[in-house]
Amino acid sequence: MKDKNYPQSQISEINPFPVVLRVKATNRLLFLAIFLLALIPLLITPVLPLIDFYNHIARYFVLSHIDLIPVLSQNYAANWVILPNIGLDVLITGLMLFVPTYLAPHITIILIFAVQYGGILYFSSALTGRVSVVTALLTVPLLYSFILNWGFANFLLGMGLVFWGAGWWLQQRRRVPNQMLLTLPVACLLAVVIFFVHGVAFALYGLLLGALEIGLFRESPSQKLGEFFRAMAALLLQAVVPVTLFLSSRISAVSGGVSNADESASRLSRTGQLGQRIWELIDYRLTTIVRVAEGPSFLFDILTLSAMLGLVLVLVWRGRLRVVPVVWPALLLAGLLIVAVPPTMFGIGYISDRMPLFGAFLLVAGLQPILRGDRHERWVLAAMTALVGVRLLAIGAGWHAYGQDRLDFAAVASRLPPGQLVETIVVGGGRLDTVNRRCQMFGPLLVAEHGAISRLFAGAASQPIIIRGPLLAAIESTPRDQMNQLKINVSAYDDWVAAVSRSKFPWLLLCDASRLKRPLPAGLETVAAKGRFTLLRVTSAAGNN
Repeated sequence: MKDKNYPQSQISEINPFPVVLRVKATNRLLFLAIFLLALIPLLITPVLPLIDFYNHIARYFVLSHIDLIPVLSQNYAANWVILPNIGLDVLITGLMLFVPTYLAPHITIILIFAVQYGGILYFSSALTGRVSVVTALLTVPLLYSFILNWGFANFLLGMGLVFWGAGWWLQQRRRVPNQMLLTLPVACLLAVVIFFVHGVAFALYGLLLGALEIGLFRESPSQKLGEFFRAMAALLLQAVVPVTLFLSSRISAVSGGVSNADESASRLSRTGQLGQRIWELIDYRLTTIVRVAEGPSFLFDILTLSAMLGLVLVLVWRGRLRVVPVVWPALLLAGLLIVAVPPTMFGIGYISDRMPLFGAFLLVAGLQPILRGDRHERWVLAAMTALVGVRLLAIGAGWHAYGQDRLDFAAVASRLPPGQLVETIVVGGGRLDTVNRRCQMFGPLLVAEHGAISRLFAGAASQPIIIRGPLLAAIESTPRDQMNQLKINVSAYDDWVAAVSRSKFPWLLLCDASRLKRPLPAGLETVAAKGRFTLLRVTSAAGNN
């Protein structure tokens, strides 16, 4: 319903199924300009400092070239089975055949950003009846999220699709019942696509739609239970195919069941460490909330988050911004997920880390501006814009510093003969280390850009690739228990270097070797060293097993 007697900002107060308005060409250019500015940090650095991301890029490269390069097929094999997290494996594996390898990471992240940014604006328009510059500005910092720095690419793409799908569902909800014959099949197809991109994203999609239906029911003047149950039944129908696919996939049978939280709690309780672990988890969970939009330092994130929240609260206090009532049940659900979701479910780690981003996206999309264009509002919007600009400049400056690392790595990697087995060790490379630059990107780049053979993420229940041949033998020749100590004991890196020197890996790439506590063990010959990188060859004296 669109009535000229009411301002557009109040349409959703009259109609719980707001009409999605056409965006003027000038506004489209404005939103496009905001998005292009958001890409600046991506475009000024040759290597993106995202922890797990380049491991995925290397996997895409292997899958796309496995039939073209014999040494790849000797050590890896494609494993295309039903898995709920292979969206980018399908897209970027094909893309790798047509674009230079060094461009693929940037293209992938730009794609993810575009899907997320567009999805939030589209979902917001479906909720509020308009697209707001406030929503666009608040979305930009969330593109550079805590989860992006983890490099969880499939989940990030899936999260953007969640809001596209939810926005489309809301838009169709105002249609008359006989038109749902088209709406439901399309919704079922979207649900399957989201499932294949990432299973956790699909779960959030279902929970979001269910919470929105509750919100729509609460705000409906008639509150007809029959209509509510029909809507919920339509949501259940969307889940039939994805749930069936999940139950037939390997991940549904992962050891440990739904979560290992109960087993971990029992084990820690027996050893008297449960209380300490709970406090560590609380501290870490608060960190994931404060750093939901992650900048160059923890203090920087606290200051910029506080400043942005202050500006939002000014608009709320002056009655120029509110949360759309329909979205409140979904926000309460997001809050519960942030607090209660265990770290690991169905063999997938860091599940709880992802919930603050879902909640933040939902809150930003659910804000409805009621702006009047006065001087005070213009000052607030100018301050928001400046704050977003400061964040982008700070992130860009931090990322640009990796350019020299990229040059040093290339110089060292050029000394490695093609087709060699290489183990990479990032000495002391902790996730929340804000003092030392990250180095986890460079080991996978040996595979994608320098013809090396190395470890990749290759879980049979998680990725469409398996490791075999000489690489598998080399991995099995290293002590897994000792490798696990690296997560809790920095001094264990010296022992791990010694263990690799006795394994079937003939080459070793060290990042930050200066952080080792002991001299390199006998049997390791330094072939090249520059900056943070040291390339070592295991000599015959080391005695490979």
